[in-house]
Amino acid sequence: MQKNIQFFGFLIILLCENPVFAIFGPQDAQYNETEARMLLNLCAAAYSDDATPCIGRTFSAAENQMVISQFSVKCDFIGNPCAGYIVVSEALQQITVVFRGTKTNSQLLLEGWTTLHPSADFYGMGLVNTYFRSGHEKTWQYVQDALSIPQYRNYDVYVTGHSLGGALAGLCAPRIVHDGLRQSHQVKVLTFGEPRVGNLDFANSYDQLVPYSFRVVHAIDVVPHLPGCVKDLSYTPPAGSDGSMPCDPGSRNGGYHHAIEVFYPGNMAPGDPYMICTGLPRNEDFGCSNAPKVDLDDTNQGVWDHRNYFGVEVPAYGKGGCDPTMTFKGPPTETGILSLISSVFGRKRRSIR
Repeated sequence: MQKNIQFFGFLIILLCENPVFAIFGPQDAQYNETEARMLLNLCAAAYSDDATPCIGRTFSAAENQMVISQFSVKCDFIGNPCAGYIVVSEALQQITVVFRGTKTNSQLLLEGWTTLHPSADFYGMGLVNTYFRSGHEKTWQYVQDALSIPQYRNYDVYVTGHSLGGALAGLCAPRIVHDGLRQSHQVKVLTFGEPRVGNLDFANSYDQLVPYSFRVVHAIDVVPHLPGCVKDLSYTPPAGSDGSMPCDPGSRNGGYHHAIEVFYPGNMAPGDPYMICTGLPRNEDFGCSNAPKVDLDDTNQGVWDHRNYFGVEVPAYGKGGCDPTMTFKGPPTETGILSLISSVFGRKRRSIR
């Protein structure tokens, strides 16, 4: 994707008027919402059997984005898939690796059973979740093969994904640099609703290997809070607060996020405010999505926020070919355990336009 494009609607004109550079630069250390919206379309497309409609609606013909690989492998003993696809643009000299999110309710449950704490070593970088590590190993060969194609070896690499796809992106990107397939400045990551992938050691290793990396979080999306971090017991919640406590920046026992969070407290409509979360604790900024306490009575809203980014229900949007005329269900109006179950298993809710 071309750098410094501020207006997606004029992408074709800009491509014609501006030169294309393949090397990521200092500007990529800054969050670019236009770029994020385009990558979300690719994440949505991963939920479809055919990514080309979303690709065609997202990029100009001049960019010549082509799917060079699609993969779907069994991720667990039930047969749930870990899947994705890889796109290349020879015009921009860029490769984009896209991972699909959770496909089924049983997969969501399996992820939960194995995410109590990171326990699997990840190539000496730290400990990571066993389910995510397994998914990475089963999809890695497709990434390695694509990045090793001779004519693409100097191309920059985007890695992206939503939900489980974000977790797989979070393992794929540092492995690319660790294995010498690309240098750190040639890899950029944007994920959406990504869970905690590993522990503090992994987070530190990741940040060194992949400095151009952002985790986009929508309001009270519950998934980025899973698995839970170890709380800083030296912190005393203010009187009258909800009792929320920051993550302990020194604990290696629980989950701990890597990369910079980009927090959208509202609906993520064009022009809505967002926060670049560089406060303390590092990567777990207590002034962003970690500020409110995760409440079971509000988790159904958290599930809705997880599925909806930039105004679209991500899986449905991708299956519909990223058609901009699509409409989606509104947020839940009920709270409690029963409404949480209904939100996960698909009970109908009111529609908005």
